Amino acid sequence: MERLDLHGFRNLGDARLAPHPRLNVVVGANGAGKTSLLEAVYFLSRVRSFRTRQLDRLIRWGAGEMRVAGIRHGDRLGVARSPGQTRLRLNGADASARSSLAERLPVQVINTEHQRLILDGPRVRRQFLDWGAFHMERDYHSRALRYHHALRQRNAALRADDRRSERAWTPLLAQYAADLDAARERFVEALLPTWERLTRSWLGLEGLGLRYYRGASATQAWAQVFAEQQERDRAQGFTGRGPHRADLVLSHGRLAAVDTLSRGQQKLLVVALLIAEVRLWAEGGLAPVLLIDDLPAELDPEHLRAVLETVTAEPAQVFLSAISAEALPPSLPRGHWYTVRQGTLATMV
Repeated sequence: MERLDLHGFRNLGDARLAPHPRLNVVVGANGAGKTSLLEAVYFLSRVRSFRTRQLDRLIRWGAGEMRVAGIRHGDRLGVARSPGQTRLRLNGADASARSSLAERLPVQVINTEHQRLILDGPRVRRQFLDWGAFHMERDYHSRALRYHHALRQRNAALRADDRRSERAWTPLLAQYAADLDAARERFVEALLPTWERLTRSWLGLEGLGLRYYRGASATQAWAQVFAEQQERDRAQGFTGRGPHRADLVLSHGRLAAVDTLSRGQQKLLVVALLIAEVRLWAEGGLAPVLLIDDLPAELDPEHLRAVLETVTAEPAQVFLSAISAEALPPSLPRGHWYTVRQGTLATMV
């Protein structure tokens, strides 16, 4: 990102930044606004927040609306939010699809919430799979839309006991399931080499595993899965198996990693997963943006240094926040450093 403009966002004063292409460090006390800056970059990409589902809370108190805009590889991106309404802009014209911004600004965040990938249920991990595959394969979004449309139609037919409609939608659902499933599997297979290398280096543990569960037996074609489940699906009124039940399984030996690893080890396991994804995007020519919020509060100094050395060696633009410069290892490469005090951003000298 070559430029970032903020107006009315959270507790931040209006600002225009020219971020460094590799490393941007934001230093400030808790509540000063450093996380809000990272949140603004995330919002520009995904048109959502990693802190709240209520987007009106992103509007600064007393402001009629908030706006975030940026320039990225010649594209002009913008999102504005007024109470109850979000407007997207791309290269001077209105944009209707969030995906049009996300594909031009691939963003991943590492923060206190990243451990949800291992602690929460499969839905969070499916979102990770979908965003990863979305940036890896250009037509993935349309495949996902087709699958979920067919799934809704089949479920509606099952609830209504409309056998004719059910029979019409089931072959399409099987076809779209195969497309979606194959793309996710390719994404996980591509993640594995980097994830395995990082976890070995950081954790030094044997038996760590990362496996894609497709939402049904790995040996059956989707048409066979839906045929075998037909009577149960009719009784339940919904499709019980499919890519909408997929998961990403993190294990240690024969057990789930969440049950055997310490909290610190779990954090490193997930950070390795996120960095592997960012590297995969970079290898695909996307030049991703990585947002890292207050990682010094999450890791001990030794592992913090190892993670940041890995991150800053990646071909990604990094935004890194910390309470103080002293909390960060002195080996960080040169970049742009900012302070934020009571919502006011300033360049550190």
